[in-house]
Amino acid sequence: MPRRPVRKPRTEEPPAVPNARSVHAEVVLLAAAVLLLCLLCYLVYPVLSPFVVFAGLVFLLYPFRDQRVARRFIYLGSFLAAFWFFFSLLGLLTPFIIAFLLAYILDPLVTLLERRRMPRWVSSLVIIALLLGTVATVAVFVVPVAVEQLQSVTGQAGILADQFNHTIRSGALFDLLARFGVSVEKAKETLLEYVTPKVEELLKQLFEALFGVVASLTSVVHQLLNIIIIPFVLFYLLMDFPRVTHQCAMLVPEHSRDHYKRLTGLTDQLMGRYFRGAILVALIQGTISGLSLWLIGVDYALVLGIMTSVLNFVPYVGLAVSLMVASIVALLSGGAVWMKVLFVAILYFGQKLLEATVLGPKIIGPQVGLHPVLLILCLMVFGYFLGFVGLLIAVPATALIIAAVKEWEAVRTQHRAPAA
Repeated sequence: MPRRPVRKPRTEEPPAVPNARSVHAEVVLLAAAVLLLCLLCYLVYPVLSPFVVFAGLVFLLYPFRDQRVARRFIYLGSFLAAFWFFFSLLGLLTPFIIAFLLAYILDPLVTLLERRRMPRWVSSLVIIALLLGTVATVAVFVVPVAVEQLQSVTGQAGILADQFNHTIRSGALFDLLARFGVSVEKAKETLLEYVTPKVEELLKQLFEALFGVVASLTSVVHQLLNIIIIPFVLFYLLMDFPRVTHQCAMLVPEHSRDHYKRLTGLTDQLMGRYFRGAILVALIQGTISGLSLWLIGVDYALVLGIMTSVLNFVPYVGLAVSLMVASIVALLSGGAVWMKVLFVAILYFGQKLLEATVLGPKIIGPQVGLHPVLLILCLMVFGYFLGFVGLLIAVPATALIIAAVKEWEAVRTQHRAPAA
């Protein structure tokens, strides 16, 4: 038999080393492609949306998703795209957001009725009916009176300015200045030409700014009455609220689900109890102040009570503003004005003492307690960036941040413990 030729083992040839010319050509082509891509983005800029940019980012970085930096860029892009999407649809989503917040606040009451063997859909329907009845009653009987008093009290700034002018022209102030060697003629010229117009303008701006909050709230109430979708969305959310929260938990990966449940429980303990308790405390404080001011004969007691209730959410600042405005209105109410002012001061300080010793600890609880220095700082920071809304959410948001930091420190200490 003829012998087969022996094949020599095949040796792999080393890969060809690209020369400098080919590398230079690739760099030139890549640079040209980048320039053309930038030109294309510039040409389609009028129709370019964040979705397109986000899709391009994912397309470029997805092959490198195993690398930590690429993953973080994808996560950051996803967060920014979601934030843009939410902010763009904020006007459309407002009824749903309001309905969800109401469902979150009212869910414990529905759960309580459910434990007493009332079907959840029945308890949800009853609570929504009571809520709509309360809103309708306030809109029909309270809002018109409050708006009328609001318009009247803003016009009182001119009266107060006239009284200030009369005090200046009476000469008592100038006699006091003359005793200290101050030129009477220059003092008159300064006060009448510069100080008096500024005082009148300042008072008008003060009243308009303070009661503008109440006016905006009344307009919000009128708008809410025209939104038919909120009661329907609220009903379905209340009826299925446990299922909704369970489905949200199921979206979290299984290895992080316990941590997610712990964080949501902490958030609910802080935010839920604070908002529910703060709303109840604000209603109590506003009712006490409105009735007490009406009994002693202070004008516009209803508007002052509403203002006290709203500003009660802002610690320290709310008390100071409510006390100042109520004192000014008491001065314009006639009769024994100084006795009224004294009673107003006793009333508001007594309410603050009642809140600090009874209402706050019993209704809100000690979970949201913050150091006074930190409380003032967070009010200034949140108010600077978010205005009046920032003042309302400053306390619970700061408490939640501190609780999250403590939770992070506890988890980090737990992970370090076995290594030690």
